[in-house]
Amino acid sequence: MKQRFSALDVRAIVTAFQQRLVGLRLQGIYDVNAKTFLLKFTKPDCKELVIVESGIRIHTTDFTRDKSITPSSFCMKLRKHLKARRLTGVRQLGMDRVIDFEFAVAAGAHAEGTYHIMCEFYASGNVILTDYQYNILALLRVVHIEDEKAFAVGMKYELEGSRSIEPVDRVQLVEYLKKAAPKDTLKRMLAMFGTYGPALSEHVILRAGLTPSLKVATALDIDPQSPQISALVEAYRDAFDIAEKLGREVCPGYIAFLPKKSDDDDDVFDDFGPWMFDQYRNKPHQEFASFSDAADVFFSNIEAQKLKSKAHQQEAAAERKLEAIKQEHEGRVAALELAHRKTEEQARRIEMNLEFVDQAIMIMRQAVAAGMDWKELEELVRDQKEQDNPIAERIVKLNLSINQITLELDDPADWDSDEDEDSEDGESHGEFSGPLTVDVDIFQTAFANAQRYYSSRRQAGVKHAKTLAVSSQALQSAEQKIKADLKAIKITATVSQTRKPFWFEKFAWFLSSDGYLVLAGHDMQQNELLVKRHLRPGDAYVHADIHGAASVIIKNKLAAAPESTSVTDKALGEKAPRGELTAETIPPSTLFQAGIMSVCQSRAWDAKILTPAWWVEARQVSKTAPTGEYLSTGSFMIRGKKHFLPPTQLVYGFGLLFRLADDESIARHAAARQQRRAIMEENLKSVGAKDAVDSTQAAPMTDDKDDSFTIIDAEKPEPKAMDFSAARIKYNLDEIENATEDAFKDADTRTDAGVDTKRRLTAKERRDQRKPKSESLEQEKQSEHVGKLSKKEQRRLDEEAKYEKQQPKEKQQQQKRGKKGKMKKMKEKYAEQDDEDRDLRMELLGAAGKKETREEAVQADLNQEAPNVEQPPPSIVDQIKALAAKNSTDPEPSADASEAVTEETEKRVDDEDEVPELPMEHLNVLDTLTASPLPDDNLSFAIPVCAPYTSLSSYKYRVKLVPGTMKKGKACKMALTVMLAAADSNKPRSVHSQDANEAERLELETILANREKTLMKAVPETEMIAQMLGKVKVTAPNMESIKQKSKAAAKSRAKSKAKN
Repeated sequence: MKQRFSALDVRAIVTAFQQRLVGLRLQGIYDVNAKTFLLKFTKPDCKELVIVESGIRIHTTDFTRDKSITPSSFCMKLRKHLKARRLTGVRQLGMDRVIDFEFAVAAGAHAEGTYHIMCEFYASGNVILTDYQYNILALLRVVHIEDEKAFAVGMKYELEGSRSIEPVDRVQLVEYLKKAAPKDTLKRMLAMFGTYGPALSEHVILRAGLTPSLKVATALDIDPQSPQISALVEAYRDAFDIAEKLGREVCPGYIAFLPKKSDDDDDVFDDFGPWMFDQYRNKPHQEFASFSDAADVFFSNIEAQKLKSKAHQQEAAAERKLEAIKQEHEGRVAALELAHRKTEEQARRIEMNLEFVDQAIMIMRQAVAAGMDWKELEELVRDQKEQDNPIAERIVKLNLSINQITLELDDPADWDSDEDEDSEDGESHGEFSGPLTVDVDIFQTAFANAQRYYSSRRQAGVKHAKTLAVSSQALQSAEQKIKADLKAIKITATVSQTRKPFWFEKFAWFLSSDGYLVLAGHDMQQNELLVKRHLRPGDAYVHADIHGAASVIIKNKLAAAPESTSVTDKALGEKAPRGELTAETIPPSTLFQAGIMSVCQSRAWDAKILTPAWWVEARQVSKTAPTGEYLSTGSFMIRGKKHFLPPTQLVYGFGLLFRLADDESIARHAAARQQRRAIMEENLKSVGAKDAVDSTQAAPMTDDKDDSFTIIDAEKPEPKAMDFSAARIKYNLDEIENATEDAFKDADTRTDAGVDTKRRLTAKERRDQRKPKSESLEQEKQSEHVGKLSKKEQRRLDEEAKYEKQQPKEKQQQQKRGKKGKMKKMKEKYAEQDDEDRDLRMELLGAAGKKETREEAVQADLNQEAPNVEQPPPSIVDQIKALAAKNSTDPEPSADASEAVTEETEKRVDDEDEVPELPMEHLNVLDTLTASPLPDDNLSFAIPVCAPYTSLSSYKYRVKLVPGTMKKGKACKMALTVMLAAADSNKPRSVHSQDANEAERLELETILANREKTLMKAVPETEMIAQMLGKVKVTAPNMESIKQKSKAAAKSRAKSKAKN
């Protein structure tokens, strides 16, 4: 198996780097291990990861690897000099296995400030950082040659002496082959000839029609004009062309596999290369788009196999240790059982030999009472044994220090030779057949000694029972300890393929309950990008009249629509172009959920205020500002009528979608997609039928038909209607829309709807309008409006008023000393002078400072009239009043962000013709996502989604979010804990069943739950935080029990860590 890069591989990878990496900035340098580094090159909308293993390999990678927590000193040195620098060049030194990465400054590669990284891939390799003169600043390892430092800090890196590839000369080839030893093969000889390398040399041999194992000295004709030499020279010409082409063009890569011994065996990698060499043609092989991709797959799989092998070795060692503990425990139990049975047998032997034991006890007792010396007594026993005394023969040992003697007692049953061997006694006492030694107390009778043994038997039985009782617990604790030790030393490095995010994941997004893609911007730049690049005819634009509300668009999945006229067109007195797609085909439930998204990402979330959102057609959104004004980044003009939605509840959710990995899994979920498609077609038909009725009837349009919205549930085959009429009456939405419609009917119908035809107010009149009105007038107007509301609305209005009073007022800026009197005199002197007079006098005087034009002054006044960021959010009643008054007095169309809040930086007027249209195929990727995987599904990865809770009704794993104080990171961890607990609860309690089909189903559900848990844990925390709302409270069923379990698990982990 090939283990490292050759010179030809380095040549091919340098060519690929010159196209993929040059011009990118080095944003990160990380340690994977002591010899492997990960370089991250980036530019807008592009990221490349390059892995460098000193002496082994270098290539781009699509796999993620665990990086070292603390960077090494060499890595810190590289970061210090190279972070955020642009890569200006990549080259190979001749045909050597050395790559030079150049990070030059604007003045040129030979100017101070330029740095180089020299990567060596021969011998043990090295990574060297040099300056613009190739003086070594840092290096991975210091190399010693003949007791001298060849490469060290402060020395110069020598570039001379590198080899180059040259065409092969016939005479040189013949002279080289003549030096072959008798056992040298042709493959071995040519691998060291020139700079072609082993792989290309073997390709030359096969192209010449020769055998690599051919003996050069005996089987090869080395005559210069021989056909074999001519064939080799011709093959070398082709090899030179291959090497030149690899230095000019990016060529595909190839991986060769070893032949399989059986169909069930996995593919075993054998070799990789940048060209389809002849030695690969007869082997199983796979082609890749580039050589870098082939090398990435080859080494990443080998790396994963090594890590897997190490993990298996550690698990095997842990299993052996656990097995040794089990055997030791079983040995202790067996010893207790043996002692229990032996004690019982000793007592039985005493009972069977009572007379003999009593005689022996009596003799020993008399000798001791006579004062006989213990040594003399032992000699007496030996003498009696020689005289064949039957009692002395049974005495084995004298332990008079503890008043005991050891007797050898037989079983009388063994004396009967005719007794059946299979009798009950033989079965019971077969393991103790023959003489058995018994310790007897000489100051007790034989019966008393037997009772003592019976008592010992009972104690041994109690001990054996206790041991058995705690055996399972002891084994479990030992197993837990071994698992904890294994977890502490387990290989944590993993190799997994990096997931490429979808195009819509850079925005805030979700899939509605009807399957529509809803997008919102995280900031004003993304709002601008959304409208200019992704808002197309037929889409809907959703917003809310409150500070911080997100600009939301709904992507319409239909490609065509019948001839129809939208509500906005009727209000403006014009019709949409025939056959143009309108947003009326989008279900009301999707519009309502998009409104929730816009409101929940505004200030209403923190202030806990309910406010309605509105939507318009895509063609009503424009970036063209009225004459004399401009729209900053993230601000748009809305021309036409707004369609208001009911006030939304501040309830959001967080869930997980799963990516289906194969076509079979996608086909299982086709029924739901077909159902949603049928619903969309039905919406199209309903819109066409309504337009046909409108075209035949001349009666004016009323809003009665809009009181009822049809919401289609994707999970049910029949649509379900939701009536919003009560909400519309409660919040006076009809009056708002009627007022808006009347205003547009009376408005000027010029092309530029943003031009103001009214008389401009003077500065004094504007100041008078901004002055606070009397409390009586305000209360009178409030009482008139409140009288129209319900009791519930009145209570809510009182709470909002109370909230506004509790908000701290803005602190007035303190005047400097002496300024107060000066300002008072100036007010008295210029009391009758307004802003226009002051500007005119300042121009005549030529005063220094910023000269504001009339249009800028008007824009500044409008901005001052807009709600301040630090002020409390307006109530619903105030918003309805302001909107109704504006529609009744001002025929000018409204601007979305310029009405509510305009952003900070100025943006040019967009030209939609220059923006590339997003192809509809980009939306087909949504069919590969599912919220509820089936047991047979093959899943690739999980994607976090933060969306209105009503759109997560079909999600298998979800939590509810309400306004709170929890930060994003903690909320993500809590949500993931809840989902993991839900995955554990989804596992069947048992996979055993008498029914084979049921057992298979239970096994598939267990596999699915384990796979879902693995994918949930693999979701990066950064992806979850990017989608999570801020300042939330996470709620879910059984939340308290889940918290308690997580706390207990954390405590146990802390205890085990403290012990270790």
